[in-house]
Amino acid sequence: MVMHSDSPALNVAPTKMTVLIATDNMHESSFIGDSLASLGYEIKFCEFDGNTLKGTPVAAPSAVLFVFTDYIEKTPLIINALKSHFASKNVPFIGALTRPGNIDSSIFDSVIFPPAHITQIANRVSSIIRLGQMEREIIRRVDTLRESFDIDYTLSDDVLSNPFRILFIGKATPDFMVIINSLQKKNVEVVAAFTSFSAFDYLHERTFDAVVMNALQQSEPALTISDTMRRNARLFHVPTLFLVNKDTFQDHDLAYKKGARDILYSNADTQEISGRILELANYHRIHDQLKTEFSAVGGEKCIDTPSGVFNKAFFKAHMHRVCENMKSDQEPLALLAVSVKPNAHFEVSEERISNAISQVGTMLKNLVRMQDITARLDANTFAIAFPGQNHASVSSVLKRISAIVDCAAFDSGDNENGAFTVSLETALIDMMPHENSETLIETALSELNGEPVSFTKISA
Repeated sequence: MVMHSDSPALNVAPTKMTVLIATDNMHESSFIGDSLASLGYEIKFCEFDGNTLKGTPVAAPSAVLFVFTDYIEKTPLIINALKSHFASKNVPFIGALTRPGNIDSSIFDSVIFPPAHITQIANRVSSIIRLGQMEREIIRRVDTLRESFDIDYTLSDDVLSNPFRILFIGKATPDFMVIINSLQKKNVEVVAAFTSFSAFDYLHERTFDAVVMNALQQSEPALTISDTMRRNARLFHVPTLFLVNKDTFQDHDLAYKKGARDILYSNADTQEISGRILELANYHRIHDQLKTEFSAVGGEKCIDTPSGVFNKAFFKAHMHRVCENMKSDQEPLALLAVSVKPNAHFEVSEERISNAISQVGTMLKNLVRMQDITARLDANTFAIAFPGQNHASVSSVLKRISAIVDCAAFDSGDNENGAFTVSLETALIDMMPHENSETLIETALSELNGEPVSFTKISA
């Protein structure tokens, strides 16, 4: 097989995370590319004609998606060639294939066979990239703890060894029961809820790795439950799957809009159905475990206790590692500096103001991704680093932060005047190729304060 590469990239700051689509079907791939672009990724294509892979970029992407129809049997050869080509970076390979083909599908980090909606494929790619970001960031944090603070933190693997717990919601139709029996044979704990009321009782009382809903006869209950779960912070990431009749189900777009992660056809092979359920359950289990690890990493040496975010010492040490990592991977990095100002029109004690600012810090941490790094730099200044994100992709996050903090009220201790509010001043910048971590932070703080700032002289 021959590979033709594009010309080398210019030495400019990365703008977006890139997904490379390798394909033998440009027509089909273009629709998936549009869906991924709507999620904020830069899309590049390389086309395979049976012998030559044309348009392979020099810089490694964040993920490679294979969209193949005719030359599926050639994908192992192409993957090996691309792994060698992108040897400097551990790139995930995801397959969106029209048939299993005479290959070992384990060559892919994740594989999707039909039926697969365009939104489902785009979401799978985004999930794999996000999971990789989380894994790399937690490894970076562990390295920073060990090298800069002499804290030896060991990642736990106990949770991942427990049996999956799957909630089934809906009538116990024969198709539904076949899947339940198949999963129980795989040592999966299955819980059945035959009504929406009992389903929400289970969801609020217990944790699940996936939720499968019976939408064979009507889709409305499944759509409502999935939409409600997406509006609940604790249930937001739990994957929901719809079991449907291929000939009668018409609500594919609406189902994905309401948060469905996969749509299962009842006439598909039972092993394929159970495999798709378990793959999403496994992804959620890993995501949830990493979330637990993120909460645990730190300690008194690294955490600003009042707010629960990282302190200046950790941020300074860790940002050096993050910046170098982003540069070597040719990925963007955005940095947000935030100053919190009290808005009270009456006198409020310093203690109350300090408590309010600490609460804002906690809110900032909870409003960004787990792999983002939130830190307190001084009494009223916070910083958030966004690995893999640029100014444009963080702008929507900044709007969400401002909207929520603007609506927050804080206890003044004054019964007559009541609560007070705060306002945020912000500066959002992208890391440039010539910047190191210290100059990046100083640039953001200088923009925030309207004058040059030395990061080393900021009081802790």
